[in-house]
Amino acid sequence: MVWYTAPMLVFLYAAACFPRLDPSDPGETAPLADDTGTVPLVESRCGDGEDDDGDGDIDCDDADCIGARMCEEDTDTEPDPESDCDDGDDDDGDGDIDCDDIDCVGDAACDGPTACWDEDVGDDLGASIASGTAAGNDGDASCGGGSTADSFVAWTAPATDTYVFDTLGSTADTLLWVAADECDGAELGCNGDTFGTASQVTVSLTRGDVVVVGVEAAGAWVLNAWQGDCPQYSIGSELGVQGSTTAATTNLTSSVCTSDPEAAVTVRWIAPSSGTWTFSTDGSDFDTILALYEETCDGAEIACNDDASDTYGPSEVSVYLAAGDVVAVGVGGYEGATGEYLLTISEG
Repeated sequence: MVWYTAPMLVFLYAAACFPRLDPSDPGETAPLADDTGTVPLVESRCGDGEDDDGDGDIDCDDADCIGARMCEEDTDTEPDPESDCDDGDDDDGDGDIDCDDIDCVGDAACDGPTACWDEDVGDDLGASIASGTAAGNDGDASCGGGSTADSFVAWTAPATDTYVFDTLGSTADTLLWVAADECDGAELGCNGDTFGTASQVTVSLTRGDVVVVGVEAAGAWVLNAWQGDCPQYSIGSELGVQGSTTAATTNLTSSVCTSDPEAAVTVRWIAPSSGTWTFSTDGSDFDTILALYEETCDGAEIACNDDASDTYGPSEVSVYLAAGDVVAVGVGGYEGATGEYLLTISEG
């Protein structure tokens, strides 16, 4: 409430000559009759935007509205904002302390234990959900590193499932780890090199889990995130990979080949450009079956081949892919055969 300090004479004049306000409606006035018995026109409502008495003054600009609550001037200055969001004091006296005060929204002190990360990408999935060049050395992982700059990325699981993080596409040699909740939280997985100098970590998470992915790199890095545990490995847009299927346990299904690819190794591949791409297992030492699926092993089957030319031997498929298309490639064996495989990918 603001008290006016006008001279008493003016106050008495106002009390005698102006209508008393109805406390139930602070904008309402009730005109009084003068000595002649007539009722002079007055500004009857001080908040209706109208010139009720026709004197050219509207609402609070009219002298009739002196004393109306809605016309009182607030001479109080705005309180200072919460000046320190981590001192335990109610700096602006509004009843809210530190991070409970709206003034502290976005303040680093109110980010809690997650303030350690460099970027929050939400629940993004796919290629290149984050990228950059590490500038600080903030953490250590169990699988090595510690002397190279690192970056931290916060990520939230969109569903209860298995997730694969990898650094395919990075120009620098990377080390990758995943921690629960905080940058120094419980380590869920760590890897130095899975494919060349790229790293990969697979973790099982519950919907809504927040993890921090640490990337250590002496240069530019890229982080990719994929849902599901098949394909097992990411090879980015590399044009080949080799290894063994002797320990593979994944059995795929095919509606194209007469036999299903059994004991298969599965890899994720991203088309670097639009065109026809040929996948071949020529050079493998066992009877292979080669199958391609859209994005995951459960995706739509794109192609399948048992024997490219012989009744026993390598497999080959050629398909058109647009730039950025993601395919799951399965290299399995005929009737469960296993051995050393060679997968090559070429354009044309």
